[in-house]
Amino acid sequence: MSGFKSKNFNIPEGIEYYMVEEAKIFEKLKRNISSIYTKSKYSYVITPIFDNLDNLLSLKSTDLDNQTTFVLDKINRTEVGIRADITPQIAKVDYQLTGGKGKSKYCYMGDILRLSPGPFDRINPFQTGVEYFGIKDKSADVEIIKLMIDIISLSKEQKIIIELGDLCYLNNLINELNLDMEKKIRLVNLINLKSTDEIKNFFNENNLSKNKKKFLLDLISLSGDISVMKELKKVMKYNKVKNFTALNNLESIAQIIQKYKSNCDIQIDLCELHGLNYQSSLAYTAYIPNLRKEIARGGRYLAYDTYSNNPRTATGFSLDIKDLLDILLQKRPYHV
Repeated sequence: MSGFKSKNFNIPEGIEYYMVEEAKIFEKLKRNISSIYTKSKYSYVITPIFDNLDNLLSLKSTDLDNQTTFVLDKINRTEVGIRADITPQIAKVDYQLTGGKGKSKYCYMGDILRLSPGPFDRINPFQTGVEYFGIKDKSADVEIIKLMIDIISLSKEQKIIIELGDLCYLNNLINELNLDMEKKIRLVNLINLKSTDEIKNFFNENNLSKNKKKFLLDLISLSGDISVMKELKKVMKYNKVKNFTALNNLESIAQIIQKYKSNCDIQIDLCELHGLNYQSSLAYTAYIPNLRKEIARGGRYLAYDTYSNNPRTATGFSLDIKDLLDILLQKRPYHV
């Protein structure tokens, strides 16, 4: 006899069951995504949802520390984790397979768990993405962003907004302020909110550089389409910023992506800090109209250091396949 005594079917908030027809569409989406990855010659790897903490927290990101769920391994009496992001595991895979040498490309998909999601996120996304290791040229970033667009396009959404930025200028500015961690976090939160009055007060209260305050406020105010690059370059020259390479690369990438798909709207923002804090420089985020959060996010990061102290750099993106399914099925639980 069945052990069920109630017809009520209660499931935790932020968790989905997919019944027969939905499951078929979901599996078709996965197959179509896999075909795109295969065509672009990314090697598919499968990593476990449970793993050693060393494998889950290898990117030294406080965001991941906070989002990763710790559980007790009763046999070994040690803590293991339930992943909140697959990227750190892929970095471990790359090190095992390459030792940090040469170029390598991986794709993945699988469940993750985020018990402290954002206001419009689910607890249990089904994450997919790609990581490209060992290449610093902008061609890798262009390839990744095009892949991201191709996969979002499987949702049949008519318009995609790609926001491009480079965190190196903002990171350098914040580091030069020599703030303690508590104040640094506070400033980052104010930058995310674009709260200019509070930023002014923060600088004044802490007796920080007036020139750096003006530079930061200029960066915050200068966002928009590709035409804003002209004003950004003027601000950089005025503030005697010597490194124009990142800005020139960003402009070039924006121009290439704008030509890739006619339904893509390119936006520039050098003060977008909402991504996971292991990202180090170039960052890209995709939005679609009426979705109250990003549809995909990616960027450059330092995967690990090799024994010869050479940094292994990578670029990649990820998204939640369940978001694509919701759009295809015209579900609106996460929409305005």
